Amino acid sequence: MSKLPLSVLAVSLLTLGAAFSSCKKDNTDISILSPVAGNFVGTEKCPTTPGDPYTVSIYNQANTANGKVFITNLYGIGETYEATVDGKNITIPKTPYQYTYLGVTYRGTITATGNVEGTILTLNYTLDGDDPEQCAFVGDREFRGPTHQGPN
Repeated sequence: MSKLPLSVLAVSLLTLGAAFSSCKKDNTDISILSPVAGNFVGTEKCPTTPGDPYTVSIYNQANTANGKVFITNLYGIGETYEATVDGKNITIPKTPYQYTYLGVTYRGTITATGNVEGTILTLNYTLDGDDPEQCAFVGDREFRGPTHQGPN
């Protein structure tokens, strides 16, 4: 059995020492999820449209400490809006929207306020412009869908 040359052993120990000394504990607290983040399945109530179920998603920005989140699919149009969060309260400032339905493009601005209480998201929002509406979306983060009661 041959012994390792002393120079190989020294280089190995130095490399291991450098690797371990470069690891240090990071004491920074990282907030992974905003308390309002999640997917919420629900319906909206608008004066001119029926409330078919759809999903609104709220997710964090890269900087979770900035008090902002992204909200997608409000009004069921797939747009993404930046919102501010204060505790469980959510605010979307006046933000442009655009969507196309049956070959017609609608444009305007949207504003919203709401909150998350437990698993329930409530957002009251106003659209102005080509498709003015005042609506409310209510969705459940824990939506499980209809249950089957069995044969009657």
